Amino acid sequence: MVEKLVVIGCGGTGGPGTMMAKKLNPSLNITLVREEENFLTRCATPYISVGKATVEASVKDDRMFHNAGVNLVQSRATKIDRKAKTVKTDDGGVYSYDKLVLAMGGRAIVPLIPGIDLKGVFTIRTSRDAVNIREWILKKAVKKAIIYGAGAVGLEMAELIAQKGVNVTIVVRSYIGRKVGLDTDMSEELENHFEEKGVIIRSKETIRKINGEEEVKGVELSSGEKIDTGMIILSIGVRPNTRLAEDAGLEIGEYGLMVNKYLQTSDPDIYAAGDLIEYESLITKKPILGQIRPNAIIGGRIIAKNLLGYTVEFPRFLNAFATKLFDKSIATTGITEAIAKDEGIDIVVSKQRARSKHVMIEGGKPYTVKLIFEKSTKKIIGAQIISDSDYSVRYIDMITLAIREGLTVLDMTTIRCAGQPELSPEPSAEPIALAAEDAFKMMYPSPSKKD
Repeated sequence: MVEKLVVIGCGGTGGPGTMMAKKLNPSLNITLVREEENFLTRCATPYISVGKATVEASVKDDRMFHNAGVNLVQSRATKIDRKAKTVKTDDGGVYSYDKLVLAMGGRAIVPLIPGIDLKGVFTIRTSRDAVNIREWILKKAVKKAIIYGAGAVGLEMAELIAQKGVNVTIVVRSYIGRKVGLDTDMSEELENHFEEKGVIIRSKETIRKINGEEEVKGVELSSGEKIDTGMIILSIGVRPNTRLAEDAGLEIGEYGLMVNKYLQTSDPDIYAAGDLIEYESLITKKPILGQIRPNAIIGGRIIAKNLLGYTVEFPRFLNAFATKLFDKSIATTGITEAIAKDEGIDIVVSKQRARSKHVMIEGGKPYTVKLIFEKSTKKIIGAQIISDSDYSVRYIDMITLAIREGLTVLDMTTIRCAGQPELSPEPSAEPIALAAEDAFKMMYPSPSKKD
């Protein structure tokens, strides 16, 4: 019988998980320990940093917790005593639990390079980070900025700052689309679009040194090139916040905290989800990170059910993703062609171009769909879309479900999409079906040629 629940962290997992547990069992005694200053929708941080959104409009109202009878503790958890089943906080508090949820998320990776501590170097993770960036841009009248790394937030920051009239350079170790699930052929279109908008890209480069005395003045790249700048935003990744779990003796994997299919850690009374954990990829069956908000929210809701006695399995990671960058919508799911080759998966790849509306309707916008199939099973295992319209999210969600349900290339050729001239392409030119038809021809030889 669960009477006392302690939740550590209040992001995508902790907040929704707490509210779901209260919904399922209103009498449950829940203590939510939160180091963060607020319950933030983290994808809002780039928009806060340029003044397109406010902190107040982007955080969840704490009254939801108070009204539900949740004990909200604004402090940092410092120790988990698994034997005594207690959590200690840095303000001297001690909270006992029957079940414990770890939702500490991750922290921005900060590289160890000379000058990293200079003023004007920022991470972009919290609402405070976003406010600090906005204040720096305004106070210093920043004319040049460097984005180091090309994760989703980094690319969004590059776009948003450039729209404010700042000259932006992206420095990335590989190519700009890799971390958002694009192969090089698809990323090329995105890179060209960025450059058309005035963003400079330095691919296959790292920052060797940050120059300046008290404040950042420029950088020196691995190639030896020197670039002047008024600020640097780090976007090279997020590291799971596993220290508390490690100190408690919980099992840590290659990338993050290990959990089973019910999101229990190596201690069955302690659950975890979100940016903190590693979990199996649906495609490769190998552990990976799934540091996107939908994974965290679903994880929190599943934990709430399971700690109350349900047995709901957490689906393996597919990491479906979408963003808007200038005039392009990017959407990806599953694995890339590059990852498939690295994993030794024999694949068939097809690509199709289309327009968002029937050819007879004005205003149709172009987009490109790339589908990846496993040759042996003929199942779809990945997709990438670059579009001038916002329809890419609709399509990537459908493909994500198709991957999860194990649909084959033949299934994909017969997908029935709702068709209307102003809302979709002509049905005979539906890009997913046509891309699947191309793959079908490669995977199934013509019966007539067998004779």
